[in-house]
Amino acid sequence: MTQSNAGRKERNNTESLAIIFICSALFASTLTAYWNSFNAPFVFDDLATIQRNAQVRFGEFGWNLISPRAVLYKTFTFNYLLAGQEVWSYHLVNFILHFLNGLLIFVIATRVFRSLRPSPYPLPEGEGVARMYAALAAAFFLLHPVQTESVTYISSRSELLSTFFYLIGFLTFVLWPKDRAGFYCSLAVGTAYFFGLGSKEPVVTLPAAIFLYDYLFLSHAEFRPVFSRWRFYLVYLAGTSAAIVYVLTKLKSTVGGMSSWQYFLTETRVLVRYIQLIFFPVGLNLDYDFKLSSKVFEPAVLGSIALLVTLVLFGWGIRRKEPVFAFSIFWFFLTLSPTSSVVPIIDVVFEHRLYLPLAGVALCFPFLIDFLYTRLWRPVARPSIVFACSSVILIALLAGTVMRNNVWSDEVRLFTDVVAKSPHKERPYNNLAWAYFKRAEYDRAIAVLEQAFNRMPENTAELSDTLGNMYLKAGQYDKAIALFQKTTHSLKDGMVAVAYNNLGVAYLYEWTDLQNHRSGISNEEFEAKKEEILRPAAEAFSESLEVDPNMPSSLDSYINVMCYRGKGSEIERAALEKVTSAKNFDLKQLNGKEKLELFSALYTIGKVAFNNGDYAKANTYFERAEQVKDDVRIVYFNHGYALTMLQQDERAAEKYVNAIRIDPIFIEAHHNLGLIYMRRKDYSKAVEAFTEVLRLDPKQVSSNLNLASIYMAEGQKDRARRHLSTVLAVAPDNQQAAAMLRQLGL
Repeated sequence: MTQSNAGRKERNNTESLAIIFICSALFASTLTAYWNSFNAPFVFDDLATIQRNAQVRFGEFGWNLISPRAVLYKTFTFNYLLAGQEVWSYHLVNFILHFLNGLLIFVIATRVFRSLRPSPYPLPEGEGVARMYAALAAAFFLLHPVQTESVTYISSRSELLSTFFYLIGFLTFVLWPKDRAGFYCSLAVGTAYFFGLGSKEPVVTLPAAIFLYDYLFLSHAEFRPVFSRWRFYLVYLAGTSAAIVYVLTKLKSTVGGMSSWQYFLTETRVLVRYIQLIFFPVGLNLDYDFKLSSKVFEPAVLGSIALLVTLVLFGWGIRRKEPVFAFSIFWFFLTLSPTSSVVPIIDVVFEHRLYLPLAGVALCFPFLIDFLYTRLWRPVARPSIVFACSSVILIALLAGTVMRNNVWSDEVRLFTDVVAKSPHKERPYNNLAWAYFKRAEYDRAIAVLEQAFNRMPENTAELSDTLGNMYLKAGQYDKAIALFQKTTHSLKDGMVAVAYNNLGVAYLYEWTDLQNHRSGISNEEFEAKKEEILRPAAEAFSESLEVDPNMPSSLDSYINVMCYRGKGSEIERAALEKVTSAKNFDLKQLNGKEKLELFSALYTIGKVAFNNGDYAKANTYFERAEQVKDDVRIVYFNHGYALTMLQQDERAAEKYVNAIRIDPIFIEAHHNLGLIYMRRKDYSKAVEAFTEVLRLDPKQVSSNLNLASIYMAEGQKDRARRHLSTVLAVAPDNQQAAAMLRQLGL
């Protein structure tokens, strides 16, 4: 082996060891930053994205990759198949994606920094310095606290996944020989582009980001060399033009009462907030209360526009001398353009939208440290000094990320933080109240919502639904009824039916309470009180159906109330007449209104029979109702119960599963399904069903008792004790739980 070959091999080995060390250091620091995030619960949009998403939980996406975010939802399906709703599984995938994105930035930055001409690094160790600077850029991206909303908030995997494919496509172009960047390069980038668009729509800016890189680094801020690669850009130019035309034609004048002009003006202030978060990540907030701007001459808007224009002009002015800074500036604006331009989005600001922009901004981090050191301290910044200063900042960022993840790790803590930072926004109060609800701390939930009422009297209509339900859980039926009566007159049209349904449900809670405390009341008094409660309940459900006939829950409750009042046969006769008149009609010939009327009639007959204990008749009519409308969860639920009473557990389980497909968080269906599995002694499935109930209502007595029974049968005494302790904390007089604890030796 020649001396030159030996030297080359030694350099390669040294470089390989350096890369391994850097990757290990990046992984260790990122894991340190996120070690306390793996038990963070599902929050916010996770309910709709995962917990209530039947396509995710039943794997119904198939091989379709065309529908919006199909690739993203397939990853959630993978997690569900892997570990159900155990959050560690989702967090692990998010963490891996985040770390891989950091590695991609390291590779891209290394390539970019080595290609700079003239090189800013002293020789002969120039390549090593470039690698070190690239590692610092990647660390800045990985450890920045603003990234927690993308990494720890499970639904924000859309940002992680789309950025992964975005960077893969970008790196493909970076590594491709620039003189051969044509159709095949376009095809290779297009593959990553396709999967990126299947993760989240802002990936649409990838071709423009590649153009920016080409212009600044390959063409050295000259347009002519860029145009020599027209074969690569041709396909994307056509696609981008079509996308712009599509967006402009579909652009709505307003979204949620917000015009495109208002959104644009507001986003100028949002962009300034994003810049502040990059350099000073304090006051992080899951749900900002960002007021809309309507006039250009608002001081905040004028100041924001001036700052942003200055930044753009500065970037343009230094494009040749300092291309890395120019790249970071233009990448920031480019990657935020889909969400911070003229296309209105209900929520004007979210920190997770900074995830992809930070990938490009991170490249300038070590150069910024270099620049500040030379301007403020000494004329020349040695690489070791840059590394030391950067490390101090990175340690501070890591600490900030750990502290922010601590906030995310507890739902009450998270939304308490949001309420403190957005005290005049309704949604955080609702979320905090439901967090307390899951802990069965109804008094605290009520206190939170009453505080919201005091602070936002104009939003009482929106808050009343949650507060009323909390009153019911706390046994404050009079307050719930009074509140729902008030809101039936103040809500907007779309919510009136729900308000009347809530009012009827409140009366039913009062009816149940009357039944439970019947002793000491004469029959005459009981009957009078009964009608006093049930008559307005029936009127409320009737009003709900009048406003919106397609309210199955109101229909079900109305039937129940009429049966309680002894008028079941009356509504059954009316329903039979409708069914008889529809006998000669083919379902395919009925319009939507006629189908709804037929369904209501069939379900009414079935439910009256159900309430009378005639489960065979109920089975017949529920089956016919399902043939008319196959998307009503309450039908399948009651049908499942009827089949259970007919000792047809196999069919009953199928009906409960159908109810859960329609509403994956239908906890009553999960509970009854768990009972079937218990009778079959299929304890693993029973545990899964009861655990599903406790995810949404951890203090539910029956599911805790059933789990305790299963664990006792399996000899898992500690688990059984935990569930029994939960029952006794909620219901201290529960004799079954006390007896089971004694049986365990306590």
